[in-house]
Amino acid sequence: MAADLTKKEMEEILLAHEIAELEQDVDATMATLVDNPHYELAFFGLQVDGREAIREVYNRILRDAGNVAAEKRVHAIAPNTLIREAHMTFTNDDGERVNGLYLVVMSFDPETKKISGERMYQDPNFAGLMGKQLGSDFESLPGVSKIGDSAPVIDKHDAFKYAEKAGKTIKTVASGATAPEHVRVR
Repeated sequence: MAADLTKKEMEEILLAHEIAELEQDVDATMATLVDNPHYELAFFGLQVDGREAIREVYNRILRDAGNVAAEKRVHAIAPNTLIREAHMTFTNDDGERVNGLYLVVMSFDPETKKISGERMYQDPNFAGLMGKQLGSDFESLPGVSKIGDSAPVIDKHDAFKYAEKAGKTIKTVASGATAPEHVRVR
C-alpha cells in the first residue's frame, strides 16, 4: 500500500487537473482521474459514478465554462484528501460578472496519484451556472443517481459520542416535549 500523499503532491495533481479544465481539454482532465471516479454534487443531491458519466459532466461544463475565475480561500488536508474553498466569478447569460462560492472535497488515490472523487458544495449562483451547463436531462443519464439512495441512515448524532469521550453530556428535549419554534424541522 502506498504512503499517503502530501499536501504538495495533492496540489500538484489538482493543478494538472485545473490546467486541463481551463484549457477545456476533456481528455487531459480525465487523465487526472482514477478508472472509476465518484463525484457528488451536493447542491443538486446527485452523485455521478464511473468514467463515462464523469466524462459527460466535463463535456457539458467545459464546453461553455462561463469565463470562470476562482481564488482559493482555504486549502485544508486530511489523509489523501484536499479541501478547497474558493470565491469564484463567472459571466452569466446577460453578460454580467457574477460572484459565487464553492467548496470541493477531493479524494486522491495514493497509488495512482490521481483524483478518485470530488464532493462539491456550491452557493446558488454557482449552482445555477452548473445546472444550466449540465442540462435538464442530466439526472436521467447512466451513472447519475440521487445521493440519498446510497447515503447511510443516521440514527444518532455523532456529537453524542464525542461529548461522551470528552466527559460532557448533551441535554436533549424531554420525551414528548416539542422543540422551540426556531429549531423545529419542517
